[in-house]
Amino acid sequence: MLTEVYFQLMNPLVFGLFAVGFLCIYQMRPTTSSLVISLSYVFGALSFIADLIFQNSTLLITRVPIAGLYAITIALLVGGLSLHYRGRAPWKLLGGVIVLHLVVYAYLMVIEAHWIRSFSANFGCGILAAIGLVAFRRKLDRTLDRVLLAVYAVSCLQCFLRPIAIALFAAGPLTAANHNETTFIFTMHFVVGACAVTMGMTLLVVFSQAIFNDLRDSSVTDVLTGINNRRGFDDAGTVLLQNNSMEPVSLILADLDHFKSVNDNHGHAFGDRVIASFGALIGDYAKFGRVAGRQGGEEFALLLPGVSLAMAAELAESIRRRFASTSIQDGETRIGITASFGVAEQRSGESLSRLMSRADQALYVSKDAGRNRVTCDLEIDPAARSAGRKKSAPDTAAARSPAAKYG
Repeated sequence: MLTEVYFQLMNPLVFGLFAVGFLCIYQMRPTTSSLVISLSYVFGALSFIADLIFQNSTLLITRVPIAGLYAITIALLVGGLSLHYRGRAPWKLLGGVIVLHLVVYAYLMVIEAHWIRSFSANFGCGILAAIGLVAFRRKLDRTLDRVLLAVYAVSCLQCFLRPIAIALFAAGPLTAANHNETTFIFTMHFVVGACAVTMGMTLLVVFSQAIFNDLRDSSVTDVLTGINNRRGFDDAGTVLLQNNSMEPVSLILADLDHFKSVNDNHGHAFGDRVIASFGALIGDYAKFGRVAGRQGGEEFALLLPGVSLAMAAELAESIRRRFASTSIQDGETRIGITASFGVAEQRSGESLSRLMSRADQALYVSKDAGRNRVTCDLEIDPAARSAGRKKSAPDTAAARSPAAKYG
């Protein structure tokens, strides 16, 4: 008997550990979904403890609240998954199903329909769990999400199959007496516990992956603009060029004009707003596999796979015009800022750093010719190209000098 009690205590212990685990996840990445899932495991632990204490009770006043605890456990899990994958949870639907489930369960207890009551308890929980399957709809981009769906689907299915299997293998009809026999309780707790552990471990991996993605993104994302920082652009751009299958790839470099005087005359807070505005504009064009990045200071880059030099020049001109027509509020006045652009197309086997160097030379020509204009690499005459090469940065990504050299 003591061994049986120890076994039945394993589930609340495991649920409690998962509750603490998801609470730690919440501390590292505060999301409502992880907090709700933590609460789900708290209610799960309470459910098993209450079931253990009152497992020999057939009173309505004890069995219905216990069934309610199990139902709330599943509803919170469904809510947490829905919040994680869809950003909202069907709380009203879940609440309505719980109320209907408990009403049916209480009625079956009153009429002493023991087998149907047992089936109803599991069937109601299965319906609640099945609602959670909607959370995964069109949200299976990653293999990890598909694994979680499979584990979750098996957990849902066992809610329907477990009471049927127990009834088929039970000796005689299921009654209040044999409902609480060791075999029945052992089987129920083992299956539920195994599903809960598998589900919990998979969920921990999913949420831990989200934390890892946040850390990775923060290391390659420019905080002020939300696009790639220099490291992120170099990494993504290098991969893009390495995987290029003979299609044209062009690069646009842009630098804000007279930015030092903007900071000197209007302050760094205003300068940050200018950079954020231009970064948002560049980010609008970072679609269809394109890579946008802030190279540091007021210099930006946009790498364009499948875009020829002529098309890239037209795109740069469009960006230039849009930004030149934008004014940014500074107190009671609005200030207009312009930008200069250099455009180059990748040559066969050319590295990102070399492509950057040629676009940089074109950008230098735009600056030297009066700013607020677009220059293509092929437009530069040999003499200007030679002069630009002397004043442009070395042919290494790490050694590129800051954009402030232009002004």
